[in-house]
Amino acid sequence: MSHPRQAPFKLDIIIVGAAIAGLSAAIGLAKSGHNVRLLERLPQLEKVPGGVRLPPNVTKIFIRWGLEEELCKYASLAHGLTHLWDFETGEIIGCLEWADAVIQEAGANFYMIRHGDLMEILYNAAVRAGAEVVFDSSVCLVSPPLSSPGPKTATSRERPSVQLSDGTTLEADLIIGADGQNSTVRPFVLGKALEPKVTGTIAFTANIPTSKILEDDIISNIATAYETWMGPRRCLFGQEYAVHLYWDRDDPDVPEGWTPNLPARTLRLSDSTSDPKYIDSYSWQQYLDWPEIENWSDGSSRIVLLGEAARPVIPISTQSCSVCVESATVLSTLLSYVCGIDHIPVLVQAYETVSRERTEFLHRLELAHVARMMYPPGPERTARNQDFKALLNMGQLKWSDDAYLGLWGQMCKIWAYNAFDEADDWWVQWGMLRERSLLPLHQNPNIERPFPRLQVNVTTAQTNRSYE
Repeated sequence: MSHPRQAPFKLDIIIVGAAIAGLSAAIGLAKSGHNVRLLERLPQLEKVPGGVRLPPNVTKIFIRWGLEEELCKYASLAHGLTHLWDFETGEIIGCLEWADAVIQEAGANFYMIRHGDLMEILYNAAVRAGAEVVFDSSVCLVSPPLSSPGPKTATSRERPSVQLSDGTTLEADLIIGADGQNSTVRPFVLGKALEPKVTGTIAFTANIPTSKILEDDIISNIATAYETWMGPRRCLFGQEYAVHLYWDRDDPDVPEGWTPNLPARTLRLSDSTSDPKYIDSYSWQQYLDWPEIENWSDGSSRIVLLGEAARPVIPISTQSCSVCVESATVLSTLLSYVCGIDHIPVLVQAYETVSRERTEFLHRLELAHVARMMYPPGPERTARNQDFKALLNMGQLKWSDDAYLGLWGQMCKIWAYNAFDEADDWWVQWGMLRERSLLPLHQNPNIERPFPRLQVNVTTAQTNRSYE
C-alpha cells in the first residue's frame, strides 16, 4: 500500500449514496485528507444477493488502498478453465484458461466476491480512512452555490447544499451524486429527469450454498472454475458463490431496481437440461437503456455525478463494478491536487474528461459481450460456436504463452488500465501547465494563451482541444 498524497487544501465533501461508487470515492477522498460525509437513504448497507466480478483493473485499485488481505480472505480467485456450455444441448463448445501470462500482463488477479462482502470491505475501509456514513438520510433537494455581485449578506450561500427529507440543510464545498441509475441528484444537475428505454433484458442473480454445488450436475464445475452457459435470448455466468443470468423475457411487470425473492420455480432456463438446484429464489432487475448525458456536473462544477448516476450500465456485468470504482478513483486522485475552492471546477471538468470515454467504452463492451452470449440460431451464432470450438481444441493442445497473449490481447489492455495513473498523467500534462499559466506574465514570458480544456466526443471516441 502506497502512502496517499495529501491534498494541499482540505475540502468538505458530501457524497449522496453509500454503495460501491460512493464508498469508493469516500475511501480515496478521505485518504487524501478531505472531510467526507456519505448520506445513505437506507437504514443500513444494501447487500444484493449474488456476486460481483473484480477484474484486474479494479483489483489493483483495492490493493493500492490496502485491501488485498481482505480480498484474499473473502473473494474467490479466477483460475483453471472456464468452460463455455450450450444451454440447449448441454455440450461444452469452448474453454478459456486463466493462464499466468494473462494475469501477469494485466498486472493483478481476477476475483469474484459476494456483493455483501464487498460492501462490508468498502464500508470499513471508508470509515477507517475517516469518512462519516449517515444512514436514514434521504436527500430531496440539491441546490447550487449562489453567486451574485455586490457585498455578501448573512443569507448569502456560497456553497452547494442538500436538503434532507426531515428538513435539514447541509452545505459542502463539493457534492457528489453517487446514488445509482435512479439518481436523486441527477435531475438537479441536468435541470430535467431522464427517461430510459425498456430493453426487455432482465438480470437475475442468486447465491448458492457452496456445500451443495457439487451435488448438481449442471453447476458442479463452478466449485473450481468460472463457467458460462449460452443460449438463445439467455446466458448464465456461474461462479463459486453465485449465478448471474441475463434473459430477454419481454416482461412488462419487472420493477426498477433490485427486487428480491422471485421464486426459482418460475424460471425455466432450458427445455433440454435440468435447471440448477438449490436456488430457492432470485433477485432481479430490468436493464434500462439510459440516454447519455451531456455534462456530469452542473454549471458551477460544484455538484458532480459519479458511477451509475453519471452513466448507468448493464447490471451484474464484468465491468459494472469497474465503472464505479475507476471513476471514483480518478475523481479522488485529481482532487488530491486541489489548492483552493476556485480550483474545484477545473479538477471536476478534468475528471469528466478522463472518465467519460473509458466509461462509455466499458459499457458498450459489456453490451456486446452479453449480446454475443445470447445469439439466436443463425450465421452469427454458428460463427461464434466455431470460434469457441477452435479455442477448445487449442486448449487441449496446451497453448503457448504467446498464443494466450494473442487471444487475450484486448482484455489485457482493458485490464491493464490504471485509474491512478490516468488521473496523475492528466495533472502532469495539463494541470501543471494550467498552474504555470496563472502566474504573472513576467514569470512566464512564453505563455500567450490560456490553458486548453480537453473535450471528449464519445460518439467518435476522439479528443478535441478548444481554447477558452
